[in-house]
Amino acid sequence: MKTLLAGVMAGLAALQMMVASAQADYFKKIEPRLFQVVDGKRVDYKKPATQPQYTALYFSAHWCPPCRAFTPKLVEWYKEFKAKHENFELVFVSSDQSEKAQLEYMKEAAMPWPAVKFSATSDPNFEKYAPSGIPYLVLIDENGKALTEKEGAGKTLKKIEELVK
Repeated sequence: MKTLLAGVMAGLAALQMMVASAQADYFKKIEPRLFQVVDGKRVDYKKPATQPQYTALYFSAHWCPPCRAFTPKLVEWYKEFKAKHENFELVFVSSDQSEKAQLEYMKEAAMPWPAVKFSATSDPNFEKYAPSGIPYLVLIDENGKALTEKEGAGKTLKKIEELVK
């Protein structure tokens, strides 16, 4: 009986480790679905030297006036914050009606961060964090756990600064 119990316990421990490692590395899971706009042109996403431990998803759209007001502030914040935090990446998840609108918005706003390909925005890796309204910013850890709640994009920036060291 002790041998059976020990075997079951060892099996459960191994299963738990497999599940933990499968959940870890959220950014690695989403990376194939990303691209960037560099010098006004769409390019493949260039894999970073260091895999981010924290990923912020920015749900926004070209047609959304509050988004267009917040995005320039986010661009400035990102440039300063990203330079000091290699373990962080911001990713744009478009709520636009077309890929053309998504690209236009990225160019106009000079978004320096990667974006989810328009065809992949309904992927479960993004969909499960989708908000009821935009603009919306959520911080996710390497295991795919949301670390911020629906508190408004401005408050989320402060929370990101507290959590990402």
